[in-house]
Amino acid sequence: MSGDTIVTPPIICGFAEVELAHQQMRTHRACRVDRCAWKWVAYYTLVYHGRIAPQELSPRERAHLRGLDYPADATDRAAPDGTPEPQTFQQVIDGLAQLALPPTHSGSGGES
Repeated sequence: MSGDTIVTPPIICGFAEVELAHQQMRTHRACRVDRCAWKWVAYYTLVYHGRIAPQELSPRERAHLRGLDYPADATDRAAPDGTPEPQTFQQVIDGLAQLALPPTHSGSGGES
């Protein structure tokens, strides 16, 4: 078996309840779709049934069209307590990149 992974978008069945999806959207009004599984499922159920249409423009593009400033970075917003420094994230990304590389073998017969 190869190491390839195929990722496909979720499929919403025809039995999904639109009214339940509307209720979940109201219940999870303060949640973000990308951080709340309940709102995510409700949102895509409503998209599937044609009740709402996904945004075609990013939040940054919408702000630009309205003449609003969009924050360039998160320095003006307080980070939650315990949030790692950006360098920590970079170290994790670098470590994951190293793990993705094929193993290298040294000439001495041992692993490097």
